[in-house]
Amino acid sequence: MKKLLASSLLIFFSALSVADHFVTLGNYRFQTGTSTFRTDYVEHKKSAYQEGYTIMADINSQKSFDLSRSLRVPPSRLDVRSIKIDNSYVMVRELSRVPGQIEYQGIVIVNYHYRVRESRN
Repeated sequence: MKKLLASSLLIFFSALSVADHFVTLGNYRFQTGTSTFRTDYVEHKKSAYQEGYTIMADINSQKSFDLSRSLRVPPSRLDVRSIKIDNSYVMVRELSRVPGQIEYQGIVIVNYHYRVRESRN
């Protein structure tokens, strides 16, 4: 009986911690999205990473309303306060237009989720 009670409490409190991120009230559903940001081409790989991390830090520090614009979330029935970043990372792409000359571009990938109102049809 004690094990059942302990298990029930553990499941209950685990569900509460998850509920902070995925609360569904009324006619809402969650959607996910991915946005990509690119830096200018630079001569050094390290510089491309640094520029990418600067973009990533800027995006990660934004509030939900600003994220809706930066991430270009479709505005149709969007709950603007619900946009949350799940993860983000930087990678670097190499490009050579001329033999022996390599350019680098930082690419920032941002995965996020948000809530939209369901139509009442």
